[in-house]
Amino acid sequence: MKHITLTVESGSLPRFTTLLQSGIYLEVNQGTSIGDLLFALPGFSVEYVKSRVQTIFLNGLPADNLEQHLWGQQVVLAISAAMPGLAGAIFRKGGVHSSLRTETATEPSGVKRDDQPVQVRLKLFNMIAVEKGVELLEKSCVVASVSLKKFLAYRPPLLAAIQTITLNGKDLGSDTVTSHLESDDKIILTIRNRT
Repeated sequence: MKHITLTVESGSLPRFTTLLQSGIYLEVNQGTSIGDLLFALPGFSVEYVKSRVQTIFLNGLPADNLEQHLWGQQVVLAISAAMPGLAGAIFRKGGVHSSLRTETATEPSGVKRDDQPVQVRLKLFNMIAVEKGVELLEKSCVVASVSLKKFLAYRPPLLAAIQTITLNGKDLGSDTVTSHLESDDKIILTIRNRT
């Protein structure tokens, strides 16, 4: 897997955190709980997760319990801080309006429980991405190449903010980043502010 490091104009790194809405990719053991996955992320303390992460979706369904286990080959987990309005109240974990949901994520039955790791696509939204995204990007994360390519294509000012790019430690021209996103499904991405 290619490792791409972008050095961006000082102060522009927070503007890249919306990329995390597309998801970062993680591997965890079968049966890892949602909470344990989150607690292992940089900056996601137990206190932060319990107080700040108010909405959790597992494979498109709201989930209320950080103790819920992840099983199967691939899952999509989306987290956010409190969302506004009635929708936010309905989908908030443990919310009083949760009875208005049509369905809630539950532990699957009959899943083959083997030693293969679970491939998790973790999407971060609103204040969670803003508050924790910089640290995740600075410490490196795995993203879909196509997500980064589309993200930069629709944001020319952010593409212009890239000052240097390295591919597996080798310096490249800052204007060549998108050409290196063609051949790989996923990349390891690091983004740093220029000091």
